[in-house]
Amino acid sequence: MDWGVVLAALLTSIGGIITTILMRFRKENATDHATVMQAINKIGGNVERIDSKLGSHIDWHLQEASSGQVSDRGEKYRAK
Repeated sequence: MDWGVVLAALLTSIGGIITTILMRFRKENATDHATVMQAINKIGGNVERIDSKLGSHIDWHLQEASSGQVSDRGEKYRAK
């Protein structure tokens, strides 16, 4: 029997099995990647909204609060 042919067939079989396993992991990775991207997009929208609110709050501090004007809403937060 020619051992070269047997060895080639064995390597081809093992290579096929390894390739199949790797392709399965690749598919799972693509699915996981899509899930992570959805979460990042959702968080990104929340961060932009919070950034906008924080920006207007800082502007309020720079313009109104620094000149001594505080809205009625601030009454309950002032130290007595």
